[in-house]
Amino acid sequence: MSYLKQIVVRNLTISSVDGDKVAVLGDNITSVLSISYFENIFHPTYEFEIVFVSVDNPLGDLTLRGTETASIEIEHPTGVLEFDDLIVTSFVQNQSESTANMFTVRLEPIGIINNEKNRVTKRYSPDVPGSVHIENILKTQIGASEDEVDVEESANPVGFFGNYWRPFKALYWIAKRSMSASMPEDGGGTDRVGFLFWQTKSGYKFKSIDTMISDSKKGDIFKYVQNDALSDNPNFDLYNPTFEIDQNIVLQMMNSMYGENRKYFNLHTLQVTDDVSFSKSNAKQAHLGEEEVVKLNYDINENPTVPTRNVFMDYTMRRDGTINEGDKEYNPHKIISQAKMRYQSLLSRSLRVTVPMNLELEAGDIVDIKLIESMKGTDEWMSGLYIIKDLQHSYITRKNGVQCYTYLRLIKDTPGDD
Repeated sequence: MSYLKQIVVRNLTISSVDGDKVAVLGDNITSVLSISYFENIFHPTYEFEIVFVSVDNPLGDLTLRGTETASIEIEHPTGVLEFDDLIVTSFVQNQSESTANMFTVRLEPIGIINNEKNRVTKRYSPDVPGSVHIENILKTQIGASEDEVDVEESANPVGFFGNYWRPFKALYWIAKRSMSASMPEDGGGTDRVGFLFWQTKSGYKFKSIDTMISDSKKGDIFKYVQNDALSDNPNFDLYNPTFEIDQNIVLQMMNSMYGENRKYFNLHTLQVTDDVSFSKSNAKQAHLGEEEVVKLNYDINENPTVPTRNVFMDYTMRRDGTINEGDKEYNPHKIISQAKMRYQSLLSRSLRVTVPMNLELEAGDIVDIKLIESMKGTDEWMSGLYIIKDLQHSYITRKNGVQCYTYLRLIKDTPGDD
């Protein structure tokens, strides 16, 4: 059974704001040119984009204004995409050169609306891990249910005042300041900083990069091969690999990829700290490739070049007016600096590929990629494990029928096939 052709749209329904008008497009699916579903580990929610081509309004008497509700169900041999609580957040109509019109509708979950409606205003205790605040904000501000939340426990306490932030801003702020509570079983990295927050079809995720890598080594992962001759199953071939490698060393140094030099002003003691240096070569972290740290000339790995000055408080005032000096086991200077290095190194190597549609894949999953170097066989340097940074499941109607693909943008921190 080919993953490229087998797909059924069971339901596609859009209801007016008052519920009086309903467009059941499952009965008129021929007007749908394409349906695309998106996830991204650097974006807080998933989204759909549906393109209609029709002489008349494919929605009939329903005129879109935004915030209409929608439901969709798509079946494929690899799984089902089924949502019944989507919101129309964008609607664009373009007149084509022919008599037909093109309509583009964007659907997103209610969380994106709640993020704009609500603000984080209260004080969050400095005595509990940041992951506790993550779960609280998701449930109270975003409206996520218990089974929609997948939060990895963090070790270090994080306290703050909401300052009328949007909820997603608060979640990203906590992510950059969190260290994982789980320790690797395989002797991997102990500096488990660099959390990510995003949403997939299975819910909201709050995970450290190290845990994502470690978990991939415990179970089965999907493997894709560039050359048909090496593939046992054409449903796991990959097409059109395109590398997006930007080794701009100066820019990477400016963005603290190899280290940084921090100095803090403490508002409580009115003292300026001594310079605190952190370099990538000293970090103990899990990696996707076989080469842990790429060695460079001129001692770039060992000498942080970015002087950063911050106002920092390593204390929080308790309700009774006393000062909580913070947990000295977790160095906040180190967590923030190493997290910054972690994010930058993960984005240093990017690969775009196209594969037959696979609805089991989610952003944040790790896949094993086998690439072929002309006349030499497997490219061991560029093959290996990659994290799915973002994906697009797409079905498009063509003259010869439907075609179903998953477009992947993959990233990794170090080269080589581990």
